[in-house]
Amino acid sequence: MNIIEFKNLFGESELFGEKIIMKSDIAKSLQFLKENYGYNILKEIIAIDNRDDIELSYRLYSPDDDEDVIITTFVKGEAESVSKIFDSAVADEKEIFDLFGIKFTCNDELERLYMPEGWKGHPLRKNYEENDERLKWND
Repeated sequence: MNIIEFKNLFGESELFGEKIIMKSDIAKSLQFLKENYGYNILKEIIAIDNRDDIELSYRLYSPDDDEDVIITTFVKGEAESVSKIFDSAVADEKEIFDLFGIKFTCNDELERLYMPEGWKGHPLRKNYEENDERLKWND
């Protein structure tokens, strides 16, 4: 992949180690990589709570080049869904919604995946107190 061409098209990006950090246009950038560079497999979406924001990392794979690329963005409470680009994103977006509380726009299938329906909050957020009553639901 030509990172200079990518940066010219998506100016609000920077290379950080193996990751390309995006400030916006995550869906457009993933679509571009799929159509132009053969990164047509979304292996996973990973979420990390940094307290101030949630880091979302999208690992794409190109079978033609046998190569991965990681595109990362930082969000507060909402992210752009990529489920229209990659069908496999639906499950990852559901999981991230359930465990981190990130709402993915244009994904109508967001629902609790692991946590019971009555669960309040999102268990992988770092804003829980050590003795939080919500953590005692299964005692």
